[in-house]
Amino acid sequence: MAKTTEQIVRELLQAKSIFAAYSQATKMPFVTCDPVSFNDQIWLFSSQDLLKEFAKKQMEEKNILMGMRYDQKDYRHLFSTLLCIDVNSVMFVNEEGTAELPLSSFVHRADPENVPKEKRPFLNPQLQLCGLYFMQELRRPVPPQERKNLKAQEEELIAILKRSQFLVPMEVTGEEEKRISVPYLKNKEGDILQPIFSDSLEFQRFAQGKKLRAAKVDFAKLPGLLLEQAKGMVINPKGFNLILNRDQLKRIAQQN
Repeated sequence: MAKTTEQIVRELLQAKSIFAAYSQATKMPFVTCDPVSFNDQIWLFSSQDLLKEFAKKQMEEKNILMGMRYDQKDYRHLFSTLLCIDVNSVMFVNEEGTAELPLSSFVHRADPENVPKEKRPFLNPQLQLCGLYFMQELRRPVPPQERKNLKAQEEELIAILKRSQFLVPMEVTGEEEKRISVPYLKNKEGDILQPIFSDSLEFQRFAQGKKLRAAKVDFAKLPGLLLEQAKGMVINPKGFNLILNRDQLKRIAQQN
């Protein structure tokens, strides 16, 4: 007799550890879209060997994956994180086969109207999901003509960027006379990039151990906040790491 969704979910949650497929292109969970249901999915495995089998098959499509182990104490954090990237299905693979489980089996997506405005986390799951799909495809090591739906993904990403707000970090120092400085990063070429973040989770990943604050800013205002010495801004440097240079920022901000 086939197991019910509830039984499979229970077995997953009772496992001492599970393994998640992560994309090396984004350093985030590897996302796929079911061609029939159009569900946005992430992939979990009961063992490292099963994850390796999946990664080997994905290599045929030039999707380069890595594994992330989660112990039982970290499950809540994992599933809460998935709310931030707008997936709705968990593909769970064990020795018995593959089961598609709704994310709602693991976490409850609260209605924002039932949460006081001041207590709502700052999230942008649409941007996260679209950014993951776009960067997974853009960084796939294949000739440009073999990239699938990249133009459509880029257009969707630009549309979401234009209507989004971002967290711009700053460091405030000094007791009486406050001094504000803006953190920056350098890439391998030595270019200065100004980090910005799509949501509170990405900001916290970057700010860990640093005394940073963040201001919420509309995309249209970002070009005016770019550091004079910066070549551009980088969205979610600890995540999908999308770099927009000075010209791209202005062009997107000025689009109707």
